[in-house]
Amino acid sequence: MTPILSATSSRHDVRHARRRRAAGFTLVELLVVIGIIAVLISLLLPTLGKAREQATRLKCLNSARQLAVANQMYLTSNNNYLPYSNWGPTSPAGARVGWLYDGGPPGLNAANPALVETGVFWPLLKNREIYRCPTHVKAETATFGVGFSDALTSYLMNGAVNSFGRTNSAGKILLWKSNHFKITDILFWEADERNGAAWNDGASFPGESFDPTTPSAAGLATRHGKVASMSFHDSHAEWMPHSEFYKLALQADGKRNSLWCAPDSSNGR
Repeated sequence: MTPILSATSSRHDVRHARRRRAAGFTLVELLVVIGIIAVLISLLLPTLGKAREQATRLKCLNSARQLAVANQMYLTSNNNYLPYSNWGPTSPAGARVGWLYDGGPPGLNAANPALVETGVFWPLLKNREIYRCPTHVKAETATFGVGFSDALTSYLMNGAVNSFGRTNSAGKILLWKSNHFKITDILFWEADERNGAAWNDGASFPGESFDPTTPSAAGLATRHGKVASMSFHDSHAEWMPHSEFYKLALQADGKRNSLWCAPDSSNGR
């Protein structure tokens, strides 16, 4: 004889089945949830990448500004004279310790990041990270001349500060006071990380294009795309497009501009 289920037992089974269904997801439901998560991740990743790049750019620009601020502090303590630009692996006659390193014997002869601690900016900054863009990695290093100063910094000083290495009648390097420059003159730029010999010291010529395959870069870093960070004599920093820098570096009329600004020359060259 078939047993007869009571109403109470039947209600218990229904509740039990409901609890089982509520306790977990079906395979279809799980796949739907996974699909939604995947779509959300694909939408968020570009935004996160842009935010990360923006943070890196801000840090790089801040480093360029901090170098310019250190320059202002140096001026205050040195009768308004600009620091030696480290025009060369060693300091010539009449030059002091440079902004980036001590150019005394043996000078810049190794890719040693600790050398920044011998420069005149170090007591004012005391942070090696300020000297480098956070995306300037060792893997970018190619053949950068004898000194390999790209191991120390991502930024080079405008050689106009010392008239691009010219000397006075006594054979001493030219050192200028800051009032010989305009506040809009360029002091530092984020230099090309890919090739060439400019990294044998702490300064460079404007428009020295280190990568022949990208002449329009005009000696600027490409790690941020078509712009690079630079700082000015009034201590502000900004992004400059390669095209604008290139135009200044190769200015057709040969007149003085914010890049070619050596005080002892009518055309700044």
